[in-house]
Amino acid sequence: MDTPPRDSSVYSILDIRNPKAGAIKLTQFKTATGNASPPTPPASTEQSSADAFNDEDLADTIIDTLDKPYGAKSIPTFVLYDNRGLQLFNDITYLDEYYLTTAEMSILRERAAEIVEQLEENSVIIELGAGSLRKTSIVLDAIESRKLKVTYYALDLDQNELERSLGSLGSFSYVELVGLLGTFEQGIPWLSQYFKQGQKKLFLWLGSSIGNMNRRESVMFLHHIQQTCMAAGDLFLIGFDKRKDPTTIKHAYDDRQGVTREFIMNGLDHVNSIVGQPLIERSKFTYDSRYQAEVGRHVAHYRALEDMQLTYHRPQGTVNIQVDRGELIHVEYSYKYSDSEMTHILSAAQLDKIQQWQSNEIEYALVLAERRPFSFTCNQADVLQMLYPEAPKTDVLDCQACSNDHDVKHCEGLSHVSLNHGWPKSLPSVSEWIQLWGAWDLVTRTMLDHRSMLFERPIALRHPFIFYLGHIPAFLDIQLSRHAVDDDLNQGSPMTKPESFATIFERGIDPDMDDPAKCNPHSEVPANDDDWPSVEAIVEYQEKVRTRLQRLLQHWESKSHHGMICGGRKERVVWMCYEHEAMHLETLLYMLVQSPNTRPPLSPYRLKSTKREFLDPAPFTSIPGGQVTIGHDDPESAQDSTEFGWDNEHPSREMHVTHFDIQTRPVTNGEYLKYLEQSSNATMPASWVHLPGSTEIGVRSVYGPLPMSQAMNWPVQVSQVEADGYAKFYGMRIPTEAELIRFRVHTAASSQRCKVPNVGFKVWHPTDVSNEQVHTLGDVWEWTSTIWDQYEGFVPSTLYPGYSADFFDGKHHAVIGGSWATVPRIAERVSFRNWYQAAYPYVFAGFRCCKMTTN
Repeated sequence: MDTPPRDSSVYSILDIRNPKAGAIKLTQFKTATGNASPPTPPASTEQSSADAFNDEDLADTIIDTLDKPYGAKSIPTFVLYDNRGLQLFNDITYLDEYYLTTAEMSILRERAAEIVEQLEENSVIIELGAGSLRKTSIVLDAIESRKLKVTYYALDLDQNELERSLGSLGSFSYVELVGLLGTFEQGIPWLSQYFKQGQKKLFLWLGSSIGNMNRRESVMFLHHIQQTCMAAGDLFLIGFDKRKDPTTIKHAYDDRQGVTREFIMNGLDHVNSIVGQPLIERSKFTYDSRYQAEVGRHVAHYRALEDMQLTYHRPQGTVNIQVDRGELIHVEYSYKYSDSEMTHILSAAQLDKIQQWQSNEIEYALVLAERRPFSFTCNQADVLQMLYPEAPKTDVLDCQACSNDHDVKHCEGLSHVSLNHGWPKSLPSVSEWIQLWGAWDLVTRTMLDHRSMLFERPIALRHPFIFYLGHIPAFLDIQLSRHAVDDDLNQGSPMTKPESFATIFERGIDPDMDDPAKCNPHSEVPANDDDWPSVEAIVEYQEKVRTRLQRLLQHWESKSHHGMICGGRKERVVWMCYEHEAMHLETLLYMLVQSPNTRPPLSPYRLKSTKREFLDPAPFTSIPGGQVTIGHDDPESAQDSTEFGWDNEHPSREMHVTHFDIQTRPVTNGEYLKYLEQSSNATMPASWVHLPGSTEIGVRSVYGPLPMSQAMNWPVQVSQVEADGYAKFYGMRIPTEAELIRFRVHTAASSQRCKVPNVGFKVWHPTDVSNEQVHTLGDVWEWTSTIWDQYEGFVPSTLYPGYSADFFDGKHHAVIGGSWATVPRIAERVSFRNWYQAAYPYVFAGFRCCKMTTN
């Protein structure tokens, strides 16, 4: 990668403020020797290049935000950043009290090499709001050390600042420096069109600038960039200031030297400059600084010291603005984040967190996120609570800008989230379906090689792969027509052509493992490979069925800004089809893991090759006896709004469990390996494989077999029979379904430190468990000792009659929870129940043990 060095002394500035002008002017500068400034480029034909604040629209914006009733006045934050404001802010970053810059630079010095490892030759880095570039220079130096050819773009609305910052960076042989002169609103459309397809991008948003937007605005901004400027595999590095001691935050925003106070008050001088009139007399205002711990934000206001009238003269007439003594005029806020809030922000923006680095000195974090080919939102209820919080009960301010956080209103940029505002009763939205289809397509078109694998059967008890490609659209199409779901749009709800696909692909197989001749009712499939439809015909059929559903959902969504509520048979059918497809996605994956021919997914996740240490025995936690609710009430005949559930979830029923002791985490691969070495009867699970050319055992994954040394602390994936053998060997037992639910609910209500669940493809394989965190969900399903059977009140589904009832044979056991490949709608629904034959060894299922108890 030792590429020829570039001319180190050249940087460029592109004026992107006028996209209608067509060609974008490129101006180059030579970095001057000594401290001389680079020459100023020619003036833009549209507006002065050197002054970002001369637009008449800005004056109108300021007057419009001031000309409001009492408590509703504000001044745009941009007034703080004229030339003097920028210098004052730079001074602030050197203050001892202002910990943010110091903390971020400390993290970058320690982790820049790790960040740069994510880049490749000819990558581009785009910084949103350049500033002084002191922190950025650490990243660029790390790139230079790797001799990696990269282009760095600094987006800023002030040309003087761009010139000063780019000119101060020094010499680079491998990094090309480009300034982008414009606002975010101007820069994002330009960025969305400029770069070549396949060119890896890293966005930088440092300095906790995300905190200058409220949480909804942050999600909308990140999601907008994710949708318009990022491709799968692109990265976003974001600085988050974390919640901490209020005194520390108060001093950071109101320092003893008064630099921050002058920075804020200078904004009033800048207002007068922008409007071109002596509108505001700053001596009549003071800086009001406070931290609202409940909300997690610092807020900055101008507080009026006396009654006054602001007068602004427009050509079309005079504007008089009444300001009362004590009135607050909002100018800025800075939000602080907990770990969960950071995760929720990214999840709502459909970005996946892949790394988080924490300052050693103070609660500040740098988070590296990525755009993946698809993204599932986890903890939807918590995400909605963060985006639409309750009004604060303490330190309430008489400021409308501060209270906007608590307004529940439709936001176009949040429609992918807000359409689930009725969670958990809202149907999967169009956006959710698109993410599911993205996952399905990645698995079936990238991991599954159509040239060689369509008729492969890595699990003899399952159909060849080609069946599942047709089964998913056929099942959906059959249900839409059988129940006339889209009759309003498609009179009679006719089947999608070719109708013969419904016959071939309607239902799959689950033969008895003891006697494969015994099998559930299923479709008759072609006996010969040549008799199957072509994969091209299946994909075309799939697209037509998807279009049919998407048209229906868009019709339903147009009637509601806050989500389609499951309140009738038609809605239930659609929800059922979503979960059916999601479950088959996981089925395909555990089949693919068994094949030696599977190609890895297009995921930029880097496998860590660090050898693990063997864990000490899992701790036990004591769970008191009590009542357990299994299932929920969701009769198919109900017309009121309910959360969807399958027939085996209804009706809810109460069970009493006595006190029990249960392991805080699942059994690991390393522990199971030790068991195999000690037991003469146990056999190697199907999730393991002998590594070729080695004596070491490997663990199967979508990336191929991985050495046991890397996967030692993952939950082991075994059959229920194997899990039961392990438990009995060590004098323990597998928990019942009721006990496992009781453990999850009891732990959720406690203050114990819990592992963040790996569900919804956060990581494409199980992840390490530990004895320091309680593991309640994710990585693997969990086996129970409960036999799958009917119960009092069970009624088979009329929509899918054999879904549960066909498997009440005494050979299946209940599993609960969810694996890394389970969508959050399923994994996070406590009432969801699944089942597999006890001897079935292929599913992503593990187990934990309970102590034997004597009553």
